[in-house]
This record gives sequence, structure tokens and C-alpha cells, in this order.
Amino acid sequence: MWVDTLNLVLVCLRVGTFAFGGGFVIIPLLQPDVVDRYHWLTQQQFLDAVALGQMTPGPLIVTVTFIGYKLSGLAGALLGTIAIFLPSFLMTMAASRSLERLQHNRRLQGFLWGVKACVVGLIFGTAVVLGPTGLAEPRQVALVVLALVVLLTRKVEAGLVVVACGLIGLGLWG
Repeated sequence: MWVDTLNLVLVCLRVGTFAFGGGFVIIPLLQPDVVDRYHWLTQQQFLDAVALGQMTPGPLIVTVTFIGYKLSGLAGALLGTIAIFLPSFLMTMAASRSLERLQHNRRLQGFLWGVKACVVGLIFGTAVVLGPTGLAEPRQVALVVLALVVLLTRKVEAGLVVVACGLIGLGLWG
């Protein structure tokens, strides 16, 4: 059990170091370790953890809290959560003193430009990885299309779309 917790901490430190661009970027970074390498969760459980993380207040990164809790209870949840946030916290503290100077640095701006492209690719990769598990029925595909149309054509908060889709799902499958 503690070996799994230590491995989770190491995975979270690595993911937390490279999770530029927000919570959705962690999904394709976490999934290979959590599902394929260590088999801590099934693909469906991982998708459920992501959905739970999306529904809770705060960042999607709390998905790690669920994984840690499933592995080692409260200790795993705390260690996983600390480990996923620690790298970005340390990088932010290190960069905070140089922010003014770094803000206009052409090399840093070029680096960030490349990272932005990578983030879009990672989010697309997330859809490809989780799509087959999360879209088992035509009604689910229709719900995805509906959510996408609403998000692209209306100025609606994404959280409201998540709640609306959850309520529709409750009506269709509940």
C-alpha cells in the first residue's frame, strides 16, 4: 500500500511539474500511469474521477485527491494533493521575484507559445483517450455534440453546461 502511495506521490510530482495550461492537461499525463502502468483505477473509474473532479468546486486537479484516497485513504489523498500542487507552488514562488523582467523576455514568450500549442494537443489527446469509455451510447455522443454547440455558440459558463448535462443524464439514465 505504501509503495503505491510513494509511486502516486512521484507520479503527482512529475505531472505537477509539467501540467502547464490548467487541469485538463493532467488527464493525459495521469491516465497512462493510473490506468495502464499501475492499474490503480480502471478506465471507467478514472473517467468517473475526472467527472467528480469537474463537478467539485476548485480545480480539476482534485482528481488526484480521489485517486490517493482510493489507494491509501486520507494519507494518500493528502500526499497526492500536496505532491500535485507542490511543483507549481515552488515554480511560482521562484518566478514571482522575476515576473516583471520575465514578462517581456522573448525566449520565455517563445517557450510559452510552444507550450500553448502542446496544451491544446494534450486536451485533444484527453478526448481521444477518454472518448471511447465515456461515449458508449449514441445518446452520449448526442449530448457531447449538444454541449459543444452550446459552448461554441453561446456565452455560457462551462460549469453550467456540466450541470445541465448531468441533469439531462439523470433524466436519460437515472
